Amino acid sequence: MKAEEQEKLSIEEKSKLFVQLLEARKKHFAAIRAQEKRNKPPTKAQKRNIMSTYLKNMAGYKHNQLKNKSFNDIWKLFDKAMKRVNIFVDMDTELMENSEVRAEGSETRVEGSSKRAGEELEQESSKKAKIRRG
Repeated sequence: MKAEEQEKLSIEEKSKLFVQLLEARKKHFAAIRAQEKRNKPPTKAQKRNIMSTYLKNMAGYKHNQLKNKSFNDIWKLFDKAMKRVNIFVDMDTELMENSEVRAEGSETRVEGSSKRAGEELEQESSKKAKIRRG
């Protein structure tokens, strides 16, 4: 504000503006502190707790199995579990890759493989029927 405008404001108006400024600054710095707190990396104990929770829920470990283990031991178990997840290949993707390879090959191969699959199904069903009879 210019000096002329400041002189026109009364003391009450100046105090209201000053209070608003202080509140805005307070909110601004509180937001910055909260953001810093959120972005702070977890401590070693927090990491251990997070990994233990993952191992209990996803890898099937019990609390007693993890209770007396060190941070490094839990980290190794967690890495093993995560490798299993990262290496996992969905069954559908394997089927798609196999069907693409078959499609590239000759049509007679596809017919032969489908006939074999049909024969195998007939053999399995006849085996089941024999087991039920016997």
